[in-house]
Amino acid sequence: MEVLAARCTVRKTSRHDNGVADPGTLRALMEVLAARCAVRKTSRHDNGVADPGTLRALNRKQIERTMAVFTHFEQSALERYLTMYGLGTLVSFEAIGAGIENSNYFVTLAKDSEPAEFVLTIIENHSFAEVPFFSRIMRHLFYFGLPVSAPKQTLDGMTSTIFCGKPTMLFPRLEGTHIDAAEARHCRQVGQILGTMHATLATEDAHRDNPYSDQWMSDTLATGLPDDTSLSDADRTTLQLLASEYEAAQELALPRGIIHGDLFKDNVLFAGDELTGVLDFYHSCTDFLIQDVAICINAWCTGDDGRIEPDKRQALLDGYQSERELSDAEVEYLPLFQKFAAARFAVTRLLSGEPGEPLKDPEEFLALLRHFNE
Repeated sequence: MEVLAARCTVRKTSRHDNGVADPGTLRALMEVLAARCAVRKTSRHDNGVADPGTLRALNRKQIERTMAVFTHFEQSALERYLTMYGLGTLVSFEAIGAGIENSNYFVTLAKDSEPAEFVLTIIENHSFAEVPFFSRIMRHLFYFGLPVSAPKQTLDGMTSTIFCGKPTMLFPRLEGTHIDAAEARHCRQVGQILGTMHATLATEDAHRDNPYSDQWMSDTLATGLPDDTSLSDADRTTLQLLASEYEAAQELALPRGIIHGDLFKDNVLFAGDELTGVLDFYHSCTDFLIQDVAICINAWCTGDDGRIEPDKRQALLDGYQSERELSDAEVEYLPLFQKFAAARFAVTRLLSGEPGEPLKDPEEFLALLRHFNE
């Protein structure tokens, strides 16, 4: 067992053709690897989110760092894990202080004195069965030349592995940083890369149901929201009406395909004014393509007052349609899907963190819904 934990080797005979270890083998190794990792649990609830008492004691920057790293480990455990890739010797690793779902680390390796930068992602909220879909999407986009980092393969040919008992992938680090304020020129590039992704993924037959479906929305609003949320009666009524409309919209004859599902500013990299990377495909699923466009407009095209700025919206749509033309029906229903997208992210933010203390502010999208209804 110690050898298994140290080398993390999985025989090829126990793998499926997609390069991911057989679930039975994965389960057998999970406990072994978990025992070798120091996962901090003393100040966390079962859902992996830091105790609100701890969060309140931290400043904003520390909170963001805490939210980003749910799984901690010793350097020796990481060194053993990395041997399965044969990419060199561990030089350093550092927790990434952004995001609220997965644990991410910058990792520097050196081989023949040449350093190389990687990102280690420990997937906190998805099962081993879901990970092959995400890996397949990223490898597909990378193969066709998009600025997406494909997961590295181990010496045994796997792209999805186990570390600390959780699904884990290792990616080459992409150049660039996140931007805080988007101008029309940024929006156009975001629209263009989204259109390129939709067009490219049209040749990929992988499928994953959207976990944030119309049924999820209805069920969550009926029974799933915490009792002590600050949601007003008016906002609750708006969300309930949109849930009904969202259910009816499922019958629309609009193009469907694989969407990113979460293309916010913190999932796009820029070097200067050039878009250099798209990150975080863990919300990818099969849905209306126009839903992805709506999410992007809401995330990228608002001004200081929280309203959608027409020039940014048009720039994003121009960029998108330079790669994939929207149908007349998609253009017609886009404003409605912007409402659906705002409602979806308002609800997920209300559910995040502790009751009354969401990890991200739902008011951003509740206010956007009010603007849409003016």
